[in-house]
Amino acid sequence: MKKLSITLFVLGCLTATLFAQSSPLKNGADFAIGILGGLNIPRLSGGNNNELSRDYTSRAGEAFGLTASLRLGPNFSLTADLLYSSEGGKRNGIQAFDASSLNPLAPAGTYFYAKYNNESILNYAEIPVMLKYFIPLNKSSRFFVDFGPYVGFLLNAKQKTDGSSIIYADRAETITVIPVAQSFVASTDITSSINPVNFGLTGGGGFSQRISSGEIFMDVRGAYGLVVIQKYKENGTSHNGNLLIDMGYALHF
Repeated sequence: MKKLSITLFVLGCLTATLFAQSSPLKNGADFAIGILGGLNIPRLSGGNNNELSRDYTSRAGEAFGLTASLRLGPNFSLTADLLYSSEGGKRNGIQAFDASSLNPLAPAGTYFYAKYNNESILNYAEIPVMLKYFIPLNKSSRFFVDFGPYVGFLLNAKQKTDGSSIIYADRAETITVIPVAQSFVASTDITSSINPVNFGLTGGGGFSQRISSGEIFMDVRGAYGLVVIQKYKENGTSHNGNLLIDMGYALHF
């Protein structure tokens, strides 16, 4: 909650700044504030040099929140969002886990292997700040492209596993450690092992339609985190990435 409070405070400051800059409406300034939400398709990447973080694929998540924008000119605006973004990744099938979880005497860096389902769920409060360029189609509709940086504050993280499997000493499943299938059903809080702050780049494009004093918009954007999410290198060197498909509505002032 402390992290979320800080995030809300930052967005409040951004919003106040935009309002302050947009107050002289006689000079053509245009301020908008609204809501948005949609499907998030995140994936963990860049971790294939570590047995514990390799081979993740995309999972389905959600993203929703607030948006505020300031028109900078006929075809440009500055947009800041506050989003709840569910990120992470999943992998199914043969994968490594720390051997010490079964054998406390196992040397550091020793892995066992098993076939099970594994989903890492990382939930963030994110603030992207993007410059938008509009391509007018007529007086009320336009396409746009956007790009900019974002910062994310980790709210919580968990790892959900499911299934049962024989335990192997190698990925090729040629050496059996435990021949009886073991259960991997668990939900583990991994918040303390994930870096609390992430930042990266985001951008994409979309379409907007003015309706009276409001605007409906659709947006597709990609994002890539520049920070390794794991606090400890022995757990991997993954980066967050995601594709967001969203819709929203904003009021113009």
